[in-house]
Amino acid sequence: MKSDSALAAKYDRSRFTLSNPEPWKRIERIKGAGFAEYRALLARAEKGQVLTGFPVEVLIKTTLNCNHTCPKCLHGMGIFPAGAQFSMKFETLTAVLDEGKRKGLRSVVFTGGEPTMHPRIMEFLSYAGELGFPDISMVTNGSKLSDRLVECLVASGLTRVNVSIDAVDRGTYRKVHGVDQLDRVTEGIERLLRKRKEMGSQLPLLSVSFVLSEENRDELDPFLALWKERADGGIKVYPFKNVFSVVDGEFSKTYGAGKKRLEQLDAGSLPAQLPKDVPMLSGYGVECTSPWYRCHVGINGEIQACTTQGFCDHPAMVMGNIHRSTFEEVWKSARWSELREIVLARQFDRHPVCRVCQRCV
Repeated sequence: MKSDSALAAKYDRSRFTLSNPEPWKRIERIKGAGFAEYRALLARAEKGQVLTGFPVEVLIKTTLNCNHTCPKCLHGMGIFPAGAQFSMKFETLTAVLDEGKRKGLRSVVFTGGEPTMHPRIMEFLSYAGELGFPDISMVTNGSKLSDRLVECLVASGLTRVNVSIDAVDRGTYRKVHGVDQLDRVTEGIERLLRKRKEMGSQLPLLSVSFVLSEENRDELDPFLALWKERADGGIKVYPFKNVFSVVDGEFSKTYGAGKKRLEQLDAGSLPAQLPKDVPMLSGYGVECTSPWYRCHVGINGEIQACTTQGFCDHPAMVMGNIHRSTFEEVWKSARWSELREIVLARQFDRHPVCRVCQRCV
């Protein structure tokens, strides 16, 4: 008998990622022609059909700090440094967004670490909202969605809030996130949805994510059933990618040494990939077109050509710095062009990060 389990199905991007068109159509109806134009440009850029003069989307790494200790994450394992000094300064944010506003930036995504750990995150969100980018979103673990913050999320005009949940059961959540906060996260989400209604807004949409691993694989179908109605911004499911494979002797040069070095970790505690014979993963594979339309900005202004956490933080992915060059100069630099040539030719072994990434997917 054919199983209707998502885990037993072939990976379908239209169903299991935010490329599902329905949430985007909903936002287009709310925001109008300008948003539709941006989405059309993004669709072309994602396919590598156009190289814009400035990135369409920029992810802002607001802080290296996080209040969760996910054992599969470089933050949770102590590979990244932490502390008050490891958060983005406001002038770094304004340098990126001000130039982006002048030159065609359309989408701003606030990430971390955990962005809500940044003491000025509400100022960051408000500033982006004042500049009027078509698409503003935040990726969060959802544990700090206070009354003040959710009001700011709505008032700043965010289009989406993406909450990383990864479990249905509290025990599983504790294994995946390293803390027992599933109830707190759920309460924060309900607070956001109530505030949205109270303020008479249809935005931000709520999206939730599920990183598929050995610890939570049995909860994928219950997760989809639980959130398919409430998550009006879609559900994102993707397999765990072992970012430890990119940690080498060069890694710490970007931000400095972390609390732990890789050699200090128990080899038996390091995360492993799900086996490739899992049916869902047999159809998983994404052609990399990120260098043509999006990038990451690190806490000190590092402009990073990759957007995968950990991979983007390797010095080989740092193309320049917003405090030493304009963003446009870095975007059009010979270093970035060389990376695009490597990806186009699929010569991934020429790059220390791309080589590892392609083996993971």
